[in-house]
Amino acid sequence: MSGTTLDDYTGRYASRVHGMAQSEIRALFSVAARPEVVSLAGGNPYTAALPMDELGEMFTRLLSQVGAEALGYCPGQGSVALREALCGVLQLSGIRASADDLVLTTGAQQGLDLLARTFLDPGDIVLAEGPTYVGALGAFQAAQADVRHLPMDDDGLIPAGLEESLAALEREGRRAKFLYTIPTYQNPAGVTMTEERREEIL
Repeated sequence: MSGTTLDDYTGRYASRVHGMAQSEIRALFSVAARPEVVSLAGGNPYTAALPMDELGEMFTRLLSQVGAEALGYCPGQGSVALREALCGVLQLSGIRASADDLVLTTGAQQGLDLLARTFLDPGDIVLAEGPTYVGALGAFQAAQADVRHLPMDDDGLIPAGLEESLAALEREGRRAKFLYTIPTYQNPAGVTMTEERREEIL
C-alpha cells in the first residue's frame, strides 16, 4: 500500500516558510507538561494565586454593564475606552498620547511579531543580547532578520561590545535596524542593566 502525501503544495509556499521551525517555546512547553518536571522556564502564571471569586464578580459586572458586546471583537488597536484610560496613566509619567497612538496586544509575543512585521525586511540586522528571549528570536527569524548577539555580564549589556558591533557593521557598509535589549530582569539571564549603562547605551 502506497503512502499518502498530506501536503502536495510545498512548492507553492512562500520562500520565508521554508526557514520556519517549531518554536523553541512550544518544544519547552511539551517538556514542561510532563508530570515529573517542575519547569521554571515556561512563564506560566501560578493559577492557584488567581483571585477567581473576584474575577467572577468582575466578569458578571462587565456583562451586566456592557452586555454581549463584551464577548465580541474590538477594533484592531484594542478597546477605545481602554486606550483612552491608558493615556491618562501615561500622562502621570509625563507622556502625552492619544488613543490613536496606542496599540493593545494580547501579550509580549504579539507585540514582538508586530515589531518584526513593521520594521524588518529580509536580511536586516538586529543586535540583541546573547542569550536572549527565544520568543523574540522566533519573531525576528520569521521576518528573515540576521540576529547578531552582543556580550553581557552581571550588569547587563556591555556598551563596549555594542560599540564594537556597530563599528564592524559600519566597516561592512551596513547598519543595524535596531537593538533589542531586555534591561530589567533579562530573559533568560535574569540580570538587570545598571543605570550608568542604560545612559551610555542611549
